[in-house]
Amino acid sequence: MKLRTRITLSMLSLVVFSLLVIGIVTIWFFSKQNEEYHRERLQRKERTIKTEMEFFSKEVELQEARDVVVREFEEELLKLASAHRLEINVFNTNGEMLVSARPDSIHSEYIHRRVPETTLEELESFNRIIIPEREEGRDYLSDYTNLYNDEGERIAILHIPYLQDINIAEKDLEDFLSSIGLVYLFIFMGGILLTFLLSRSITRNLTALSERMERVDLNGENEPFNWHSDDEVGKLVDTYNAMLLKLEESRQELAKQERESAWREMARQVAHEIKNPLTPIRLSVQHLQATAAYDDPEWREKFKRTMHTIIQQIDALSRIATEFSDFAKMPKAQIEQVSLQQSIREVAELFSNVPFRLRVDVPEEDIVIQMDREQLGRVLNNLLKNAKHAVAESASPEVLIQLSIQGKEAVIEVRDNGEGISEELKDKIFRPNFTTKSSGTGLGLSISSQIMESVGGSIAFESKEGGPTSFFLRFQLAAKESK
Repeated sequence: MKLRTRITLSMLSLVVFSLLVIGIVTIWFFSKQNEEYHRERLQRKERTIKTEMEFFSKEVELQEARDVVVREFEEELLKLASAHRLEINVFNTNGEMLVSARPDSIHSEYIHRRVPETTLEELESFNRIIIPEREEGRDYLSDYTNLYNDEGERIAILHIPYLQDINIAEKDLEDFLSSIGLVYLFIFMGGILLTFLLSRSITRNLTALSERMERVDLNGENEPFNWHSDDEVGKLVDTYNAMLLKLEESRQELAKQERESAWREMARQVAHEIKNPLTPIRLSVQHLQATAAYDDPEWREKFKRTMHTIIQQIDALSRIATEFSDFAKMPKAQIEQVSLQQSIREVAELFSNVPFRLRVDVPEEDIVIQMDREQLGRVLNNLLKNAKHAVAESASPEVLIQLSIQGKEAVIEVRDNGEGISEELKDKIFRPNFTTKSSGTGLGLSISSQIMESVGGSIAFESKEGGPTSFFLRFQLAAKESK
């Protein structure tokens, strides 16, 4: 259940419980008051009857009364019983019945009755005793009182059984409860309204705080919650605001770390991209130095092609450095129609003087794709460098570059006869920062994968331990431009 519902139910339960307690206490108090009323009423009647009987018995000793006196006493007792609508019994001091009168007659129905012994003993010490009795399924209050003559001697015991009319008491209670029932109803309705307002007041601010917490943006600015009361909700709000401050500090620190990490990653990528063409340039220059024959026309032609390739690679390095200095990012792709045969031959030319056999197998028909020429060169350079590293320990190192058409795709396969890729390393090949070279950065294949994905192509490999290993570059074919 929601907090508001729990508060409402709790307060309503408290109101209902309070009304029940008040009702029970009211009934109990009314019963006690009714019982006290009957006791006082019995006492008043007893006092009146006793006074009249003592006045009548001033000149008479009941224990020695004659028949005439007894008849006069019975007539007087009958008058009193009729006047007060009560039964009146008179016992002698030994507890034996002398006479019993009811409102309608003198009777001897209970003439055998006696005053209980315990009551006789108590009457010796007390002038009046009221004890509850039950007879024929009805409850009585029995009032026993000593009667005295002028000399103060006890001459008789007056007994008045008083029947409480339960029906009258219940009717009075019903009337009383009916009169206050409407008041209880208004109190209950007021309690419901007050409960609703209080629960709404208590939970409104908590709901607002909850909504504010739901809108917390981990990557943006968050407005603190204003609360001007130093109560329990205020402490919760202070904790929330403190959390926002810590979140903002953490966000700024995380952003700082991300920027630093991005700069480090970018620097590694740029270093890798710059380093990529330097290796074939260095090999080409070393080869030219070793085979210098200035008068040989074939050497001069080879020198011219090598210089052209070196200039292209230097231009690529210059562009990379310029772009990085301008906005610290990798060069933008310049999409154009590229001949795969020409790109493969240019890269193969750079690796013509490496210590392994490089075979190129391309078809005569020109195959054209849409791609950045420099990015394609980086991908091929990277694959050939990896192949060179893979066959370094091979007895007869060999690398094959093969171009073919499969359906609507052009496929370049770079296969080496190196020692292959183990199963535990296959899932890590295209992961950034992963490398098996002691001097590698681990970004070559990751960058190659991103380049291929950016032009709608793909890169994959097949390998088993002990070799061979093949990397496949798949491109969408482009329509040739009309001349």
